[in-house]
Amino acid sequence: MLDLRSDTLTMPTQEMLRAMWASPVGDDGYGEDPTTNALEEYCADLFGKEEAVFMPSGTMSNQIALRLHTRPGDEIVVEESYHLNTYESAPSADLAGVVVNPVRATDGLLTPDLILAAVDGKCRDPRYAQVRMIGVENTINYRSGRVVPLASLHPIREFAQANGMAVHLDGARLFNAVVATGTTAKEYATTADTVSTCFAKGLGAPFGSVLVGPADLMREARYYRKSYGGALHQCGHLAGAALYALRHNVERLAEDHVTARALAEALLGEPLLGVAIDEVQSNIVIVDVSNSGLTAQRLTELAHDEGLLMVPISRYRVRFVTRMGISMSDVLTAAKIFCDLVDQHALPLR
Repeated sequence: MLDLRSDTLTMPTQEMLRAMWASPVGDDGYGEDPTTNALEEYCADLFGKEEAVFMPSGTMSNQIALRLHTRPGDEIVVEESYHLNTYESAPSADLAGVVVNPVRATDGLLTPDLILAAVDGKCRDPRYAQVRMIGVENTINYRSGRVVPLASLHPIREFAQANGMAVHLDGARLFNAVVATGTTAKEYATTADTVSTCFAKGLGAPFGSVLVGPADLMREARYYRKSYGGALHQCGHLAGAALYALRHNVERLAEDHVTARALAEALLGEPLLGVAIDEVQSNIVIVDVSNSGLTAQRLTELAHDEGLLMVPISRYRVRFVTRMGISMSDVLTAAKIFCDLVDQHALPLR
């Protein structure tokens, strides 16, 4: 199968496996796993924050960030396409007890004016929900991997500081933004109180995420990690994979950006498909199939029968993601399979 469902499918290389095997381990529950400690120190320095905490997943990093910045009954503002809304609104309400207030930006980029409109759109006297956190995402999954430029993040940070709010940067694919723009992780981190990033996507590690921020918040984060069942013990082998990924697999993300762009351009050749080509700035391609008369689910089923895997992310949109191990030949083959399916099975629109 030609599998373009996600970059979470990236497999560890032999070199990464050797690095994992060679990583010394201890018990992280006692703070005695040397490789995990090295990873956390490396990440704190990389992002320019006081401390870092190794987490099992990006979702846990995000959810613990909510616990650090809010209390039950508080509100957070995000753009509607961000992961905290599209995938995490239910756990945010369940675990942190917060209300997600999603606002719509035509390009997916939050601005102080949009945030202010979300704040002012409700009564904010002390009896009602208060906005305590602004969530940003970089790159934006639901926007074909759009990169959020540094220049648009600084005004959000300034607005938040002026209004007593925290900023959390969901940087699950932040290193794709780093490679696409040349902006460092440390520069991006200056725009947020806490930052999360994932190792198990394009970086190719089999596990994990990290949350970085001030030392007092990271001590509290360890409490919530334990409370949520995410405390780790002999995790040095997994931390070793993450360290290897950060040291060896960041620059190669550029290859995934090239193949994603080629895929998007090839799909533009089918007039019944809609691709927002300007949003394809990293390794994700989202395709609108509504003009084909077919649902995303139906096209996904048809593609599966032809040996192509992708993900339906809404009724009329599918997502392709490039990654390590997906070649230029692979994406061109995928585009041909998909375009041929649309030609063969499209239904007249009513």
